[in-house]
Amino acid sequence: MKIRTFHRTCAIIFSPLFLFAASSGGLLLFRKAGLYEKEIKDLVISLHTWEILAPYVGMVLAVGLLTVTLTGIILFFNKRA
Repeated sequence: MKIRTFHRTCAIIFSPLFLFAASSGGLLLFRKAGLYEKEIKDLVISLHTWEILAPYVGMVLAVGLLTVTLTGIILFFNKRA
């Protein structure tokens, strides 16, 4: 499998998880501004750290992000890949 196809496939598979992590992390930027209650803050923190769903999903997300990033760097420097 060519690296470009592998990069594209990984990006499509992991993009929903990336969007979820980015949006929940963005909400956490306002946790000390008092925009939402403590219960909502605790829920967003547990969702962002994957405590509610499964802790190992966060590890899968981390591996996916590293994979997409590294293959993107390879594609940037090697135009024929």
